[in-house]
Amino acid sequence: MHDESLIDQLSDLGLSRYESTAYLGLLGRQSFSAAQLATHTSIPRQRIYDVLQSLSSKGLAHERMGPRRTFVAVAPEQALPALLAERRSVMERELADAQTIAQSLVATMQPIYTEGSNEDNPLDYIDVLLDPRQISARAWTLAQQADHEILACFKRPLVSSLEENVAEVREPRSRGVQYRALYELSALEDEQLRPVLAQFRSLGQELRFVPQLPIKMNLFDGRVALLSLQDPITGRPSITALCLNHPSLAQTLRVAFEAFWAQAQPYSD
Repeated sequence: MHDESLIDQLSDLGLSRYESTAYLGLLGRQSFSAAQLATHTSIPRQRIYDVLQSLSSKGLAHERMGPRRTFVAVAPEQALPALLAERRSVMERELADAQTIAQSLVATMQPIYTEGSNEDNPLDYIDVLLDPRQISARAWTLAQQADHEILACFKRPLVSSLEENVAEVREPRSRGVQYRALYELSALEDEQLRPVLAQFRSLGQELRFVPQLPIKMNLFDGRVALLSLQDPITGRPSITALCLNHPSLAQTLRVAFEAFWAQAQPYSD
């Protein structure tokens, strides 16, 4: 049995396993008949002539004429460079064919891509957030990106932790971003939330209170709104949030905020 690694390496040069096995078998003797080689290499007799013919066509063996038909291996120093050259030629032809196909595909598909790039998705400005972690992460990112103003309508339940809410106030306020927030009066009765409200004010957030807010909202720079809507059937607050990058809608929401702000009660210790 021949070294499997030699068979694998010959296979890498383009030979089948039967061809690699037959060539290595031929190397070991001056000549073999087809039947002798089949027995010596365990190649099925019904395949041996096809294998020997293929080796001859690739320049690795030749037939010796005499009293009986035998086959002889071509020396590796002659056979393998020729095999490598043929392998290179085949690969170059395959690469040339692939390049032609690729150029044809580019010509066919580029107009499709160009047309698709010019199509606007009518809902590109709406992002639906279903996971509380997504909502918290988006609120934090938008707070970090705010340039001059954040307006908030605060309603329970909390999606982010109190610590995350404090961070979302501290970071923009540290950069001088104006931050105004409306709360429901019931927030003052929440023993857990009441000290946080005092912390918000110490960070520079302006706080006012109304009996009830219709919506939970954060509005960033009059451009991007993050909304949490109530379930219209049960009336319960929903964890689902909408992030809307729509200046006209944001302007409308800002008008509504200012109307509530004008009627709200200022924060008092």
